[in-house]
Amino acid sequence: MAPGKGIKPPVHRTTTGLISAGMGKVKCDEGRPSCGRCQRLLLECVWQPAQGKGDLRAKRQPTESSKAIVATTSRMDSVQMRRLPKDTFVVEFPNVSRTTIPFIHHFITFCSRMIAYANDSESNPFYMELVPYATSSPALLHSMIALAAGHLARVQPQHQKTATKHYSMALRELNTALSSPTTARSNPTLGSCLILCVYEISLSNNSRWKEHLQGARDLIKFRGGPQSSNFLTRFFALLDISGSLFAGRGPLLEGNYWIEDTPSAVGSKKLPSTGSSWPSYDSDGVMVEHFHTLMTFMARLSSLSADSMSAVGREHPESIESRAKIIYDDLMQWWWKVPENLRDQPIDWRTKNQEKSAAEKLEAESFDSTKACVCSCVIYLNHIVDPLSKGQQNEHVQEAIRQIFDIAREMPEGVGLEMGLHWGLFSAGAALFNDLEHEELVRQKLGTKSSTSLYNADHALDLLEAVWERQHKYNTRFDWRAVQNELGSNM
Repeated sequence: MAPGKGIKPPVHRTTTGLISAGMGKVKCDEGRPSCGRCQRLLLECVWQPAQGKGDLRAKRQPTESSKAIVATTSRMDSVQMRRLPKDTFVVEFPNVSRTTIPFIHHFITFCSRMIAYANDSESNPFYMELVPYATSSPALLHSMIALAAGHLARVQPQHQKTATKHYSMALRELNTALSSPTTARSNPTLGSCLILCVYEISLSNNSRWKEHLQGARDLIKFRGGPQSSNFLTRFFALLDISGSLFAGRGPLLEGNYWIEDTPSAVGSKKLPSTGSSWPSYDSDGVMVEHFHTLMTFMARLSSLSADSMSAVGREHPESIESRAKIIYDDLMQWWWKVPENLRDQPIDWRTKNQEKSAAEKLEAESFDSTKACVCSCVIYLNHIVDPLSKGQQNEHVQEAIRQIFDIAREMPEGVGLEMGLHWGLFSAGAALFNDLEHEELVRQKLGTKSSTSLYNADHALDLLEAVWERQHKYNTRFDWRAVQNELGSNM
């Protein structure tokens, strides 16, 4: 043995490690009072007391919304999921291979908190309510593993084989579950169908997400209709309404079903069952309440867009324009009645308000995302009425585009918040005409964030690139919907 290489020097290990950093698998840099990693990830920075020292911040007491963790047990074929005391429970996954444990862990600690709302790490029904169902639902278990492995494969390609394998197994198990009326009505079956949609939207180049979203619609009908208090109905609505805006169709279910209950629906228990808000940082429900109302306008827009592309709509553009004006007036009337901190939040709040907690920062970011969606509605409406911008772009559209770009420039990257801006950036990008500077901004912001975002906007960006290329080449505007139909986009 070479001299000096037989014994390694002792390595300093911190004993005052950060609780929140440890639980989120974030290496602590021990910065005080708040470490740099937690500041970047918008986590609360909480320290354990050092041994023999009583002047450091005390360890945070566990709450009912404590995070779930995955731990191996003494048995080689099981996994346990525990929520820390005081509200303790254990979920065993019998017959689960040890090789799948990292993927279950990744679903709980990352995928579940990015699947519906950005950076939603507390009181999240996707791990608090849905994960335990996976112990008895092979379809749900395999869909969770497929999504987690697929996300990890973006930066670690060796996981793609696992993702593809479990995706195929999830499809097979879902077909088996659908053969039983009782199982078909269950939350695990609907949940697995929706997670497969997310897999196909985020990680696949095919358009099977449309088939599975329609399948989820059929399952909801089979259960007796949508129930707004069920988190799976709420999640279906997010996928349905956002998908309808891009797919050139109206919503798959009639009415404002995400805020209006169907009395006969199955699964009406309000979730999450802890009674906590979802997402956790929207403690007063301001963002969710008003975004759900905004979704009613988005649904009207998608239906109007589909009608405008029909033969009847092309023959009677005055009818489309009249309906668009009514929607715009209703939208503005509602928008001016929302709380001022949502509507008029200053763009420089990040630099002016340094005392905000992590939850308050996430809430403020969600307000910006909501405002960007309102601006998108304005742009989208104008595009329906004047898709080729034959006249000069009106001042309301110009202001909406400016606000979206201002928000995009200020919103931090690497925290998973980008998903809230995808539609806004796409709408603003589609309204550009030979504007190289802003095309590059959209390109940068819509570019894939492999490790920090579950969803990507690759298809949307590909469509914009095709539109921009045509506009630069022919020096005339193109309707992105027509280009999408021409390309047969899977977006």
